[in-house]
Amino acid sequence: MKHVVKLNKIIMKSQQESWDLEKKLLDVKKKRFELKRASESKFLEIQTEKNKQKDDLDSMENSDKIKTLQQKLQVEIQITTVIQHVFQNLILGSKVNWAEDSAFKETVLQLEKNLTML
Repeated sequence: MKHVVKLNKIIMKSQQESWDLEKKLLDVKKKRFELKRASESKFLEIQTEKNKQKDDLDSMENSDKIKTLQQKLQVEIQITTVIQHVFQNLILGSKVNWAEDSAFKETVLQLEKNLTML
């Protein structure tokens, strides 16, 4: 009888430990599920913000004001390129030895820059 009572206590203790472990496991699963929900929510929030930024960028690129400014910039770059070529040809046509004068050399080399790369 004592042996049966002792075994019964051991069984009850083991069952209690098992229930405690199951409760801990359930708590861990709940926490994992909550974290998964939170990460999905954050991912959706980030994706929404990313899409909003892309839409804002697209709308900025498509605005008429920006297109007009880009066209004006291109015209100014073309005019400046033509002026640079005229100066280069004037210097080369004058047959001045521009390589000897450091300031003049710097000016001539500055005229070599391609403005379309800006």
